[in-house]
Amino acid sequence: METIKQAVANAISELPDTANFSDIQAVLETLQQEFETVAENEPMTGISAYDLAKDYIGCIDGPPDLSTNKAYFEGFGL
Repeated sequence: METIKQAVANAISELPDTANFSDIQAVLETLQQEFETVAENEPMTGISAYDLAKDYIGCIDGPPDLSTNKAYFEGFGL
């Protein structure tokens, strides 16, 4: 799928050389409506926090779970 930036650039480049700001504004409003319609009709998908962090889980040495023993918080300003 084309990004918004790509769609705007393509749409503006297709305007004639005689286009004015009103023409560009009309193109932008049309694209905005199209992208909002697509966003409303597509299911929300995303990436989880786990997926973003999984390469870093366990990469540092430390206690296994800081939340279980308050002594682990010593030196962290608490």
